Amino acid sequence: MGRKAVMVNFAIVKAIGYLLVVIGFFMPIARGRGNGFDVANRFIDGIGGFGANTLMGILMYAVFAAAVIGLVIGVLSVMSRKTKISAGTGWIVLLVCIGSGLVVFFAGLNGPALQNGGILILIGWIAALVGQVLSKSR
Repeated sequence: MGRKAVMVNFAIVKAIGYLLVVIGFFMPIARGRGNGFDVANRFIDGIGGFGANTLMGILMYAVFAAAVIGLVIGVLSVMSRKTKISAGTGWIVLLVCIGSGLVVFFAGLNGPALQNGGILILIGWIAALVGQVLSKSR
């Protein structure tokens, strides 16, 4: 009896990555700073030691919005073979999600110690990146 090859649908891996980012956004992201929405609102309002930096608040919301868009695209592409999303769209969504989050992390938050939500977001970014790279290479 021979072994059967296991085929992995990397679009599912990508969708799971975006789901982890969305879930992580609702959890505490960095020590003493709250969840993603709290951090974004504090940036916009300039509350709690944050300078009034509307751009950083918008970038925090961009992480969440891009993750939701990526999740919707992933679910649509997994559910229906007829749904065709260009590779460029997937890359744009991924780069907006990761890029805006990294800008906020390094420029806005000054590299704080991550809590569960921040770690979950990082894991989600890695899974979405792996899913994006490997789903289009086959």
